[in-house]
Amino acid sequence: MPGSAGHEAQLAWMISTLSPLADSLIQQPFSATTPFGGPYDFTNLIAVFSSQAPGVTTMIGAHWDTRPVADEDPDPDLRDHPIPGANDGASGVAILLELARIFSQQPPPSPVYLAFFDAEDSGKRGSELPYIGFCMGSNYMAHNWPVQIEPPDRVIVLDLVGGQSKHNPRVPVRTDMGGNDYFDLRIEPNSQAVAPQLVDHIWDIAEFLGHDAFKRSSQVGVIDDHIPFINAAGIPAVDIIDFVPPVWHTVDDSPEYCDPDALKQVGETMLGLVYGM
Repeated sequence: MPGSAGHEAQLAWMISTLSPLADSLIQQPFSATTPFGGPYDFTNLIAVFSSQAPGVTTMIGAHWDTRPVADEDPDPDLRDHPIPGANDGASGVAILLELARIFSQQPPPSPVYLAFFDAEDSGKRGSELPYIGFCMGSNYMAHNWPVQIEPPDRVIVLDLVGGQSKHNPRVPVRTDMGGNDYFDLRIEPNSQAVAPQLVDHIWDIAEFLGHDAFKRSSQVGVIDDHIPFINAAGIPAVDIIDFVPPVWHTVDDSPEYCDPDALKQVGETMLGLVYGM
């Protein structure tokens, strides 16, 4: 979470992990105050692969910070605790790190950026900040694109893609927000509105691979890291998100409730997109 020793350690670990894999690793530091405090030091990362190759440039992103409060926890005494963020953050990051390993061994046929957004999950209802304090890292990147590389032609955001391995009786199913108690990736309306062909292509790939978590039905629209790229940069952007799982913004967002098969379905679909399936 912002301002913690864990935040610093995670950044250092990702840099040391990604640096030998990518053609280049761009660090984008910035400082910001969130609805929960600050100012804090934040850093976006962009791992670059096949930057000189021809073709469409794809950026796949995920946020690497965790939320400082578990404000959706059913136990009021736990709502001032930070969330572990196994699904909400780490799941997308895990997929990106594996993609980086694969891309280092088999360079993509066209340029690919893997973006690690900081400061996504510190929003708060009623905040006057852009996006009520969510999406700070992606908003900063969209407004301050690094001069070293060209902007991407398309953006895909991975969030809450860790799935559920089992039922958690402690937390309620969030039917009030369109959630359920199983892993499904319905189409996010903002994504469909600005990038219908890209949405259709991704879901086609998933269906071809037999990944049945991808559903053609719609879910509720969400504020996520794809929105700044749509609004500020006019880039077609798609959010792949399971919204909202029962453990969302609770202290039970831990690996115990994540499913490796969910990561496999999303990761293999991204490989299909990058390698031209």
